[in-house]
Amino acid sequence: MDYDLRRTIWRRLISGELFDAHELPRSNGLVDLRGFKVPDPSVIGEYDTAKANVKQLGNLVHIRGAHWAGIDFSESRLNSLRFYGCKIENCIFDNADCQDWRIWRTNISKCSFRSTDLRRSALGGVDAGERNSFQKIDFTKADLRQTAHQSADFVDCIFSDTNLAKVDFWGTVFLNCIFEGRLDEVIFHRYAFRGEMYPPNEMKGVDFRRARFRFVEFRGLDMTDVKWPEDNDCIVIGNYTETLKQVLQSLKAKADVRSRKLAAIIESDLKWAGPKQTEGVVSKRDLNEVGGEWAIDEFLKFVGSE
Repeated sequence: MDYDLRRTIWRRLISGELFDAHELPRSNGLVDLRGFKVPDPSVIGEYDTAKANVKQLGNLVHIRGAHWAGIDFSESRLNSLRFYGCKIENCIFDNADCQDWRIWRTNISKCSFRSTDLRRSALGGVDAGERNSFQKIDFTKADLRQTAHQSADFVDCIFSDTNLAKVDFWGTVFLNCIFEGRLDEVIFHRYAFRGEMYPPNEMKGVDFRRARFRFVEFRGLDMTDVKWPEDNDCIVIGNYTETLKQVLQSLKAKADVRSRKLAAIIESDLKWAGPKQTEGVVSKRDLNEVGGEWAIDEFLKFVGSE
């Protein structure tokens, strides 16, 4: 693709102009922009904080009110884009580099982000009370590490073998979503921090049957309409809060280090239980990391499971 054509395409994408039916080649009915590359932002400043090295970027691209529909961006390089009040539908971003996106008041629907690199993106931005929505999105094998979430809607989305390590979803609302593969230190909340003005996340219709938990937390959620993992690792507990209270009381009566460590895990689970939660899970992987096979056996003695 020559330079002038690339500039024209990029100008139209930023402004939201539609492409004519025969203006560009098509792939499976979509405008074929596979391998498209946008200019990377420049680093105009750099400084260190106590936690990280921070780079200040210049020449950022701000896209306002654009409507992208029916475009194949597979294998493209689209880093550091800023979306305001946009609509993106029926697009493919498979294997694309989309790091450092910032999204506000934007609706993304019927799109594929399979194996897409979305690290360090702000997907849950809120602007003047307006939130983003993601509907029917395939995030299979995408990399979502270090993504930021205040509050947004994820509806009918698939997270299969998605890298969500240490992602805190805050006030993200999940409806009829599927999670498969390893979930490592992922946190789901009922509300964002000081975000009670936004709709609560109730995890309605969320399917974890093929997920594997490692230190996954559900904070303030009743979990009345989820499907728990079906592997032998997760111990599903009825009468959740009362059972945890009894386990904790018994462990605190003991003075040994192993019991204190196990009690700390149970105390954390109890702290974050939903106000009306009747069913929950405890992961054998978590117990094993805290106290080995002894912790698993000790916990199973209390709950009467095998």
